[in-house]
Amino acid sequence: MRVVLQNANFRRLLLAAVLLRLGDALMRMGLIEFFRVNEYDVKLETAKLLFWLALPGLVLGPVAIAYVDRWQRRSVLMISDAARAVMVVVIAVWLMPVVTGRLEWRGLGAVYAMIFLSGAVATFYLPARTALLPNLLTNSELIQANTLLTATVAVANMGGSGLGGFVAERMGVEWAVLANALAYVASVGLVWAIRVEPGRAQQGAPTSSLAELRAGLVYLWEHPTALPLVILTGVFAFVGGVFIVAFTGFAVTEPPDGLGLGTGGAGYLLVAFGVGSGVGLALMGRAKEWTRAAWLPFGQLVILGGLLLALSSMSNPWLAAAALFGLGMVGAPLMIPIDARLQEHVEEQRRGAVFATRGMLTSATMVVAFWLQFGTNFFRETPAPTILWWLGIGTIVSGGLTFWALHTRRSTN
Repeated sequence: MRVVLQNANFRRLLLAAVLLRLGDALMRMGLIEFFRVNEYDVKLETAKLLFWLALPGLVLGPVAIAYVDRWQRRSVLMISDAARAVMVVVIAVWLMPVVTGRLEWRGLGAVYAMIFLSGAVATFYLPARTALLPNLLTNSELIQANTLLTATVAVANMGGSGLGGFVAERMGVEWAVLANALAYVASVGLVWAIRVEPGRAQQGAPTSSLAELRAGLVYLWEHPTALPLVILTGVFAFVGGVFIVAFTGFAVTEPPDGLGLGTGGAGYLLVAFGVGSGVGLALMGRAKEWTRAAWLPFGQLVILGGLLLALSSMSNPWLAAAALFGLGMVGAPLMIPIDARLQEHVEEQRRGAVFATRGMLTSATMVVAFWLQFGTNFFRETPAPTILWWLGIGTIVSGGLTFWALHTRRSTN
């Protein structure tokens, strides 16, 4: 790990990633504070916010797969950050009349349009950043670099949630939002300072991502192990999408339907989730024999379901923090054994198609999860604790059914 951090170019890329995640978390909490203070429906608007952020990944994912390798990656990063800085400034300007009291209420269509465009840019930004790493590091350093990048960004996201809640409540919504613009500008400077040998854009016709998707679906349907694991990934993405919105409503709604916390309190609870995530990732990173057990991801889902059931009945913020810590510790490492089993059981020539297909299906499940919470009467009118309770039951049942499906398919093949 020390060797990786000695690479100045990687340090700049890592710092840029941390700043971006902190900035995004600050703006997200700032928008939640804006919803709360100005008496918007916090749960409903949070669902819309995350829906418009996730939708471009589903719509533009095939385009990104086909074209992102044809462009200079460093340029993609710099242009993307500069464009998103402008989008954040547009959001701040749109909110300003309500924040300053000149208007009592204003539609949020312009805000969600900028969020959608930001998500569209991120659809190209994230694979370009991942693809840039081999230009900065040796092959033997890539695993350590990816692990460090993933863990550090995850911690920055949760830490930024706590900081964002504090800034939004104490300093104002505009400070929390504009901090994101400053993060994007700083990232442009850091990426500009990265020195990498100019690479040639990929020649020839772009890869047909639709053909890759079809090949992945056919292969998944016929494979005895891969399909249940991909379905399990989709279940986890759906649970996560429903949870983040329901938890936001649960945290800021007055009792008996919530904890009655402000935006800062909700952010501090997410910090507890982040600390638990770090502990879980550290335990999983020790690579003990039990971390490769076939039952592990299903057992994790059952434990997550139990913790969600417990959280739904809590009214004490400290107990909720303990539950969030447990959810982070169990949930954050869930993808590690799933990825390991897919890499182990899927043939090399089909691995790319399977992971690309999984990514698109995961995006689809998250988009559906967010849409349900503002597009259906059931989720709009049901109290957050009830949603968390049913989510816990559904998580336990899904884990059991997926384990049964995996066992059945392996027995019949």
